[in-house]
Amino acid sequence: MARIASQSKGGFYATPEGQMTLILPHIKIKGNEGFINLFDPCAGEGEALKQLGNHLRLGEDFSVKTFGVELEETRYLKASEVLDQVLHDGYENVRTEPDFQAVWLNPPYDEIFHERTELRFLRTLSSKSKNVFADKGLLMFCVPQYVLDKCAVVLSERFQDIKVYRFTDEAYDVFKQVVVFGYFGKPGTREAVRETREFLRRIANEGPDVLSTLEEIEEEYYLQPSFQTISFFRAGRLNSQELLQDLSESPVFPEFEKRVSQEVRKSTMKRPLLPLKLAHAGTAIASGAVGGNMGNHIVVGLTKPETELSEIQDEEGSTKKEIYTKHHKSVVRVFTRNGIHELQ
Repeated sequence: MARIASQSKGGFYATPEGQMTLILPHIKIKGNEGFINLFDPCAGEGEALKQLGNHLRLGEDFSVKTFGVELEETRYLKASEVLDQVLHDGYENVRTEPDFQAVWLNPPYDEIFHERTELRFLRTLSSKSKNVFADKGLLMFCVPQYVLDKCAVVLSERFQDIKVYRFTDEAYDVFKQVVVFGYFGKPGTREAVRETREFLRRIANEGPDVLSTLEEIEEEYYLQPSFQTISFFRAGRLNSQELLQDLSESPVFPEFEKRVSQEVRKSTMKRPLLPLKLAHAGTAIASGAVGGNMGNHIVVGLTKPETELSEIQDEEGSTKKEIYTKHHKSVVRVFTRNGIHELQ
């Protein structure tokens, strides 16, 4: 496809359903229960992630959730019908948790400001500030074969056990697509990083014959379930529905009601067994436990920070050292018609 045609559709190339079908039998879940969170940051119409989610839901006691992001409105609306949760925004604005067990990444095939868009997606989504991968989360990176050269550094330094397979013959010639499989996490040695980087750069500049097709996948890729599903998945801008949800779940209003309710106003201190001494009464008033409107005056307590200066003098009476001591002093403040008085 020509570059102008590519840009007119946002660089969007839907993953052929037949190619995804070849991948699915090799994606499995480790264990017997838990949560599997799947993410597609450029979901298109959501069909690829839908296929993956349906495949994994065939398991026993797993809760599988699909999350997508799509910038183009028409595709966003279609994706919303087949995925559990979809954001209408750019991938770089998403606010979420680094707890996705698998990420299907089929980004736009384009170049902006002399940098491949595929690299931007990969670098951002695996960075320290924007990472979405769980530990050992599986990356499935669908890109043209020649782009591997540009992405070799990020792939080799942030992912391990890298394997690359190309589309089958009937689909490969259109965009020369390959799928990179790898687990999120730093490789064990610098030698492993170097070997992976050189491998990716070498095959990027060769033809389809150097790669096996998706029909010939040998590995089994296991997803490690999480203890919980994704609870925070938001677009860059807060919308009215999200605000309403946040307010309804906020503990602020119940706490406020608890503090100003009639039950609180009716509560009183129990009478002490013995009469309070002057120091005890002062402490009770200063803490706010006793006081308030006393009829013709109001009594409140407060604590004020104070700094005291003491001097150490030598034998001749000259100041040798100054010592500043900071402490807090309880004060009772009385408001009357004749003025304000402080009792210390």
